[in-house]
This record gives sequence, C-alpha cells and structure tokens, in this order.
Amino acid sequence: LRTPLMSIQGYLETFSVKANSLTDAERSRYLQIALTQSEKVGMLAQQLFELARLEHGVVTPQCERFSLPDLVQDVLQKFELPFDNAQLQFAVDIQPGLPMIDADMSMIERVLTNLIDNAIRHTPLGGNITLRIWSEDQKVMLELEDSGPGISYELSQTLFERPSIIDTNRRDNGGLGLVIVRRMLQLHRGDIVLKKAPGACFQLFVPQ
Repeated sequence: LRTPLMSIQGYLETFSVKANSLTDAERSRYLQIALTQSEKVGMLAQQLFELARLEHGVVTPQCERFSLPDLVQDVLQKFELPFDNAQLQFAVDIQPGLPMIDADMSMIERVLTNLIDNAIRHTPLGGNITLRIWSEDQKVMLELEDSGPGISYELSQTLFERPSIIDTNRRDNGGLGLVIVRRMLQLHRGDIVLKKAPGACFQLFVPQ
C-alpha cells in the first residue's frame, strides 16, 4: 500500500503547490495519475480484507457438484472482447468424460477469472493462451499456459506467499491475487503450482 499512497501524496502535493502555474494538460495528467493510484489502493485493501477472511476461516466453501469444463466455458465468455482486442489465439483441450467436482462454484470461478485475466494482461499482442483439463489420480487437473515473457526465478519463489515487511531482501512477489487463488484452492484440498515453460504456466487441481 505504501507505494501507491506515496504516489498519490506526491502528485497531489505538486498539484497544490504549483496549481497556478500548471497547464490544463498537466493538471489533468496529475489528477489522472492520482486517481489511478487511489483505485489501486482500493483494490489492494479489498484483497487484504478478502485474504484475511480466507486465512481466518470467516469464509468457508459452499460446495455443490458441477462440471468444471462447463464453468470454464461460462468464464471464457466474459473474456471474448479482451481476447479479440489483444488478437489472442485461445486453445482449449478438454479430456472427454471428465467427472464432476464437489466445490464452491463462485470460488472456482474466481480462481479461473484471476488466472485468465493475468494471462491476457501478460501475453503480447497476437500471442497464444492454452487451457487444458484432464483427470488424474482422483483429481481434476487444469493447466493454463501463455506465450508471454514468463516469470523470473526470483519472483516464482514467492509468487504464492503473502508479502512481508520483515524480510527486507525479498522482492515484490507480484501482488495478492495469486495468494488468494492458492488459499481458495487449499480450502478445497487442492493447490496450484507454477510449471516450467517458455511463458507462464499454472497448473492446479481439485479433488473429484
């Protein structure tokens, strides 16, 4: 939270001190940056609140039987426009006859939405995203791979961990979205890992 808050304060202070000498374009730019950073603070605060609720057992899965491939198709419909705008090639490989899973549909939808949104944002124009679903050892597996730049080794080591101010040597782990995703899967006795690939490749599972 500290970085966007400092940015907001810096631009608003500059705006206040130099208000009379700034051009209309500069005023608009300073206010837009402050607004963007304030939206980021709001998002981070919401994620911190959600993560705290997940970690302390306030939220528990409301499980029901459903088809993961059917849910995937519903989620993909939300991203048709972003796919078209980024000219992305999206391939889906689903094993026939998959068993249903017993899970909280809203949580699994949140997991899928987060991962697909990340893949779109980190895949270059005209790139490829591939989603695979199959059954293995009483688990339904899902893998999402993109043709983006991938994730550095340093970042991958803390990708699913809550950031800490105690360890000053650690780099930014990329936010809280993946931390929330992993916690939701763990509440279902599932998990997620980052697989080695040219781009980013996330593999997750939930029990049947």
